[in-house]
Amino acid sequence: MFESVDNSPYNVFFDPQSGCCKPSDECGYTYVSPTQWTAPANFNSTNPDCSAWGNDANVLCFNCQSCKAGVLDNLKRNWKKVAVINIIFLIFLIIVYSVGCCAFRNNRRDNSYWK
Repeated sequence: MFESVDNSPYNVFFDPQSGCCKPSDECGYTYVSPTQWTAPANFNSTNPDCSAWGNDANVLCFNCQSCKAGVLDNLKRNWKKVAVINIIFLIFLIIVYSVGCCAFRNNRRDNSYWK
């Protein structure tokens, strides 16, 4: 993992990880380890997510608005993929059903000539 000038990790976070696993950049926290960040001495921010951050691994910033927005964005992205797959599968089923109906009708028509 690369380190940037301000000693914070230089890796790319997914939306939920970025909002839940590290404090917002505007809070001014100093990176210590992936779950340890220290608040600046004169901590003064209007962002409510800054005061919600906790270094406890079970808390971090899971109650932050940025975390909730990241999870929601991730869900929307995943559901769009699932919806596209479902539509493709539905079209495939309609085609198979249509071919089956045509085959059944043709088979019935062919059998009526022999009687």
